[in-house]
Amino acid sequence: MYENNYNYIDVPEDNGGKKNSGKGAGKTIAMILAVAIVGGASGFGGAYLQNAVSDKSIAADTSVSSETAPAETTSTTASEYKTDVSVKDDTSSMVSSLLGTTSSDGSLTTKQIVEKVTPSVVGVHSTFSTQSGESSATGTGIILSSDGYIITNAHVIQTEVQEYVNNNSNNFGNNRYNDYNDIFEYFFGNGRGGSYQTSTKNADKVTIVLSNDENTEYEAEIIGADENSDLAVLKIDATGLNLTAAEFGSSDELTMGDKAVAIGYPLGLGLSTSEGIISGLNRTLNVELANGGSAAMTLIQTDAAINPGNSGGPLVNDRGQVVGITSSKLVDSSVEGLGFAIPISDAMPLISDLMNKGYVTNTTPQIGITGTDINSAMMRYYNLPVDKGVMVVSVVEGGAADAAGISAGDVIVAAEGKDITSMDELTSAKSGKKIGDTMVLTLARADGNIDVTLTLTGEDEAENAQTEAPVTDGTEAN
Repeated sequence: MYENNYNYIDVPEDNGGKKNSGKGAGKTIAMILAVAIVGGASGFGGAYLQNAVSDKSIAADTSVSSETAPAETTSTTASEYKTDVSVKDDTSSMVSSLLGTTSSDGSLTTKQIVEKVTPSVVGVHSTFSTQSGESSATGTGIILSSDGYIITNAHVIQTEVQEYVNNNSNNFGNNRYNDYNDIFEYFFGNGRGGSYQTSTKNADKVTIVLSNDENTEYEAEIIGADENSDLAVLKIDATGLNLTAAEFGSSDELTMGDKAVAIGYPLGLGLSTSEGIISGLNRTLNVELANGGSAAMTLIQTDAAINPGNSGGPLVNDRGQVVGITSSKLVDSSVEGLGFAIPISDAMPLISDLMNKGYVTNTTPQIGITGTDINSAMMRYYNLPVDKGVMVVSVVEGGAADAAGISAGDVIVAAEGKDITSMDELTSAKSGKKIGDTMVLTLARADGNIDVTLTLTGEDEAENAQTEAPVTDGTEAN
């Protein structure tokens, strides 16, 4: 709307008290007509100039012509347009902001982010066959490389199963316990030579769909999965698919309030996107594991909607770079606006391990045993020399304890000179130590106490799927 710059003032009559003649009235009418004509001409000319400028600006950047948004009406004086060049330069920047092109700092609009990232997002479908029947799970994946590697969450392609394990084949203490050859079975089993144990099982079949062709399924191979970090890597045959790998940013550079966009396949509704902000950083949550233990995870918090099916999908910054891997497993259904994602800077080293080795290198130092706290019943039954300590139930072959000569039936009563009465205390005794460090354990045996020095390991336990978490049979790994 054009503003009128004319100022109106009342002019007193000065004609000796005589009435204005018709001639004066005619002059007034003529002036009004002249103003009207000039105003109409300036309005027409301004509209013509605006259209001409807009045509030039859009022609100069046709790549954004499809994103035209209703322009806000602005008040611009002719003095701002000194030449044709200045007109084009000034209006180009204005049109760019209205049409949502890349800003000077490289940030994108939400629409541009979705258009950039969507080709790198896939849907994931997993099928499981268990004793209770067949089940399935759905999630999202991120294309890691154009040759077919895909990132997703471990819980998308794994499920928890309970299996009955027969322990009669174990020989604890040289068969001195008759029908109960295994100390684990005697104290924690069901008296029939076996017990139920909870573990994770990979999907029997995994398929993915591309965002540009959701009607075609491609079978995927599970390269590796890690329950503790909730990460998994899949691989499909990418021949002829022309896959678009995602661009990855740095989660270390995020700050609270940054833009966050989540893209995925929630609730079976098809590809969807939600927008929010980075609500918090370095949030630590304990996630329950299948074996009954838990793993601490450091996460990004966002208010972008993350629902079942989003798991394994990207959390994206304002440049269209993946900065997190979303997980609905970490979302409390009773709370709104509280979602979490695994920071990509933390995830990448683990993803590299999964790609290259199929498992994550265990960075927690391990003794290489499973054990249980001694109770009075165990002490009396086995005629143990002590009533406090940790009894070794089993030893990981090739682990630190095995190399140091520790065997099943030994009782650990001290570590680094401090008394040990429980597995928790034994775990605490390792705090501050790294893989490769040495540790002195004191063992109580029938012929007296003995000190053994072991070198803490990590890789062997990872390869043998050992964890630090307590398992459902009452023993703990360490």
